[in-house]
Amino acid sequence: MHTIRLGPPWQRRATATGTRHARKFGCPLTLDTNEQLWLVCEQIPAAAILCLNGETIETIDTPGSVAIDITSRLQPRNEVVIEVESEAALGEVWLEVRTM
Repeated sequence: MHTIRLGPPWQRRATATGTRHARKFGCPLTLDTNEQLWLVCEQIPAAAILCLNGETIETIDTPGSVAIDITSRLQPRNEVVIEVESEAALGEVWLEVRTM
């Protein structure tokens, strides 16, 4: 397994219901056909909606961690958006390359 941290620069702004966190990233160039790319968030502090490239990929009802296979949704350039019903900070976010 290979990990790619999605550290700064995150764009963060207040919304009517909490906070919007957005970060752009490129598709890994070395992703083999037997590998998947997972989006992992260590801690989401409240209910949230996760979007990739403008499409909702997960709705979170309670605080906690999440891991989502995003392989089939990847584009050469991508944007992940996490809209959280809280002003608290997100935990660490990263991409995991997993072998099937």
